[in-house]
Amino acid sequence: MVSPFLKWAGAKTRCIPALLAALPSPEHVECLIEPFAGSASVFLNTRYRQYVLADSNPDLVSTWRHARDNPGELISALRRLYRDGNSEMAWQENRAAFNRMADCTEKSALFIYLNRHGFNGVCRYNKKGQFNVPFGRPAAPYLPEQEIMIFARKAARCYVSFFHADFTETLSAATTGLFAALRCGIYCDPPYLPLSSTACFTQYDGQTFTLSHHQQLAAMLQDIHRQTGAPVVVSAGDTPLSRQVYQQFTFSMLSVNRSVSADHRTRVVAGELTGTLY
Repeated sequence: MVSPFLKWAGAKTRCIPALLAALPSPEHVECLIEPFAGSASVFLNTRYRQYVLADSNPDLVSTWRHARDNPGELISALRRLYRDGNSEMAWQENRAAFNRMADCTEKSALFIYLNRHGFNGVCRYNKKGQFNVPFGRPAAPYLPEQEIMIFARKAARCYVSFFHADFTETLSAATTGLFAALRCGIYCDPPYLPLSSTACFTQYDGQTFTLSHHQQLAAMLQDIHRQTGAPVVVSAGDTPLSRQVYQQFTFSMLSVNRSVSADHRTRVVAGELTGTLY
């Protein structure tokens, strides 16, 4: 399996074999649309001719673009940040610089630095839109040079469009106009409904992804499938609420080890659903 250059809550690298069995074949689908592309692990491990990768986090989308367009410059900036960056003081200075900076390669390097040095790879923003994850005190933070180059090479081998958009905008845009002429499949990996009342982790971009958003997503995907016949695949936590919201989907189940937890001793193997509309 190909690993992404970012650590990401809910990243699908460990689930790729099961996902490959659920996703439409590249022989039948030209373009894969991902409204919640995250670390882009599905993109890295599939072979479609064209991709639409979208996310509501503008820093994430900018980082994809810089990794594709300027991988060498991005890696050079990362090396400078890593040189003396593994301390609380350096973390505070770099996080403040990130929150002040406009979009550029340096800011994307800071995004990767913060992702690799922050607590558990969490990506979280406050209501002012400022990245506010604490320092993770990593013993030996990994510099993902090879993974950045793999991402850049993959992006060069196919047609990939990056969009900063929410799922409604992505699905509306990607199923009309230019993309309407393509045989498209859709893969959605939205922030999960909580396993319990204390396990909610749905703020990746400063906005909360609520139950009503899940209901809207499920309805929109069903409408698109009815109207276009596009195959749809959704990942969701195996909870009664998820089964209710996505009840029109056909489910398969697998077990995953949740990777974001305040205490590694309390991380649990949790059920995950893969829902399909074919």
